[in-house]
Amino acid sequence: MFSFQRTRLLLCVVSALILAPALECADIRSRIVQATRGFKDVTLTCKVLYANIAELKKISSDFPKSYELKTTTVKYKSPDKMKMEGKLGMLGVSIVINGDQKSIRIPSIRYSRKEDISREPHKRQSDLDIGIVTGSLWRDYVVLDTANDKASETPVYRVTFVRDNSRDKKLVCWVDSKSLKLLKVEKHESDGTLRARYVYSDHTLVGDTIWVPGRVDVYNVEGKLAGTTAYTNIRLNTSLPDSEFKI
Repeated sequence: MFSFQRTRLLLCVVSALILAPALECADIRSRIVQATRGFKDVTLTCKVLYANIAELKKISSDFPKSYELKTTTVKYKSPDKMKMEGKLGMLGVSIVINGDQKSIRIPSIRYSRKEDISREPHKRQSDLDIGIVTGSLWRDYVVLDTANDKASETPVYRVTFVRDNSRDKKLVCWVDSKSLKLLKVEKHESDGTLRARYVYSDHTLVGDTIWVPGRVDVYNVEGKLAGTTAYTNIRLNTSLPDSEFKI
């Protein structure tokens, strides 16, 4: 009888250890989904405060392109629509991403290009790219691990995830476990080396629904600040029409 009780206790302990990470992951996902369930769309102005081309190129050769438009109006509609409008010199530029389709237009010179990005999911833009964490993280990526980051000075969730077509390149984000603000995102190469680190700060709670950062600092593999952008004029749930994102 004593042996049976010991075996039963041991099985319970082992089961608890196995199930704990899964339950923890489910709980974190549930919290984020519930807290952000009212999010539908966001519009904001993105302004480049600092861009070091040499340091940006250490992230990737074409990374500086994302800093060419110094002031951009960004519109995002869940789940997969993004529009960015700004000026490249004197030329107005419009970039629209709608699902698997992307278009670039420069009306003044009658330039228009469309492309299918279904096989290049890294070209898509989501609310995570803006600096917002919602349940879409579990839809757009494959989440590998979710846990409380015990190494952090303050209570933080650490989420490790990958793109479905690039499972060898891990991404990790840190989310404040109390407010659910996105604090940091790291992108890694297939060998595990760090490619880029995004640090989000100066958050504002918009519409009692979403914490949106006011500043985004990007660091390269050497830990050097490569670029800084600021968000202003943040508006939430303005019922953006689908026509805004016509390809």
